[in-house]
Amino acid sequence: MKEDQLKNTTLDDSASIYQPRQKQTEKQKFSEMTFKEKVTYFNDYYKVKAIVLIIAIIGIIYIVYNILTPDPKTVLHVASTNNSIDMQTAEALGNNISDYLNLDKEKEHVVIDTSLYLGNSETMSSFDIASETKLVTQFSAGEIDILIAPEAVFTKYAKLGFFSKLSDQLTTEMCSNLADSFFYTQTEESPAKGAYGIYLKGSKIYDKNGQPIENPVLGITANSKYSENAVEFIKYIFEIE
Repeated sequence: MKEDQLKNTTLDDSASIYQPRQKQTEKQKFSEMTFKEKVTYFNDYYKVKAIVLIIAIIGIIYIVYNILTPDPKTVLHVASTNNSIDMQTAEALGNNISDYLNLDKEKEHVVIDTSLYLGNSETMSSFDIASETKLVTQFSAGEIDILIAPEAVFTKYAKLGFFSKLSDQLTTEMCSNLADSFFYTQTEESPAKGAYGIYLKGSKIYDKNGQPIENPVLGITANSKYSENAVEFIKYIFEIE
C-alpha cells in the first residue's frame, strides 16, 4: 500500500472511536426513547418492582389500620342454646342492649350467640358434641357471661358448677322482684339448694305464643368477666328499674 493511501486510511486521533464514551443515565436513555420503547422498557425493568412496592404499601396500610382501629371488644356475651331466642329477636336484642348500656359501638359490642344446641341425654349427635366443646372452651376462657338453655339442659350445667348464685350477683331488690322466677338446684360442690337461674317466662324475650322450647332458664356464668353487664341485661329483659 502506498504511503499516501495508508495515511488517508489512518484515523485521526480525534476520531469518535477514540473519544471516551460517557455512560448515559436512566433519565437520558428514557428521554431519547419513543413512547412504545418507553412502555417496553418500563414493563421489562420496573413493572414487577412497581407491583411488589404497591403490595407492600397496601400491606403496611392494612396493618397500621388494624392497629389503630381494633375490632370492637365484646363486653357482654349471651349464649342462647337450642333456639331459646330466635335469630331475629337476638339481633334486635343485641342492638337494644348496646343502647341500654350506652356502648360506644365502634369499640364495644354485645354478642347474642344462637348457634349452640346442647343435648341432655347420653346419646349425643356430632352437632351436640361440637356445641358442647365450643361452650366449654368459651366458658373456660371466661368468654360467656350468660347462658340461656332449656330447663333440663340448664340443670345439667348448673350441677357442674357453671353458674354463680344469683344472691352473689343481684341486688336485694332484684332478688325480691325475681324471687318467683328463680330456678333452684344443687351443685356438686354445694348440696344445699340455691338460686342459680331465672325462668324467662315474663321477660321481654319470652314469647308465650312462639317460644320454641319449654321453660328456658337464664344464668350468669361463674367466671363471667362482665357480670355487671350481665346483671344489666337481666334488668333490661325483666324491665327492672
